[in-house]
Amino acid sequence: MADLAKILSETGPQAPVVLGVRLVPYTVGHAIVLQRLRSPFVMGGEIAPTDLVEAVTVCSQSPLESIRSIKSRWSGLVLWLWGKRIAKLNLLAESDKFHVWLKDQSTAPEVLIEAGTKSKAPAMPWPERVLVGCLNIGIAPDDAVQMPLGDAERLILAHAEMMGHVQLWDDRSEAVWQSQQEV
Repeated sequence: MADLAKILSETGPQAPVVLGVRLVPYTVGHAIVLQRLRSPFVMGGEIAPTDLVEAVTVCSQSPLESIRSIKSRWSGLVLWLWGKRIAKLNLLAESDKFHVWLKDQSTAPEVLIEAGTKSKAPAMPWPERVLVGCLNIGIAPDDAVQMPLGDAERLILAHAEMMGHVQLWDDRSEAVWQSQQEV
């Protein structure tokens, strides 16, 4: 792992335990894997217990290790054994804990103004746009997929702000908004 990705992942908050397994920092690579698996945690839709197990499998190890685990010929047996182990857990509470953690991984500030752009709904999936954003600011592909997602988003936005492409929500914007709410 590159030094920057390692520094960012090891200095962030510790991930929670879900289904009895400690999650690891949520990276751009995890987001891509979950999107490619069409996980309802990132795609939306109804979440089944197997979706939770799959998402926890992905987010409890590196993205490459998670792919190996899912594609392993022993995955069926492992999932069956894991199912026995977690049978007494409250799966709804575990799913909610995972969903809240996942939502909290996007920590980038809100964009107030985008300079010179036309409003258009993006066609490409969000994890791929984050990856391309990392590549565009000079982060190597292997480093980008290992970078915590929130940090990748913030670096992309910091670059856009420095180039004058966006104005970001800041403490001054927050103070103005708060003062307007008090009126």
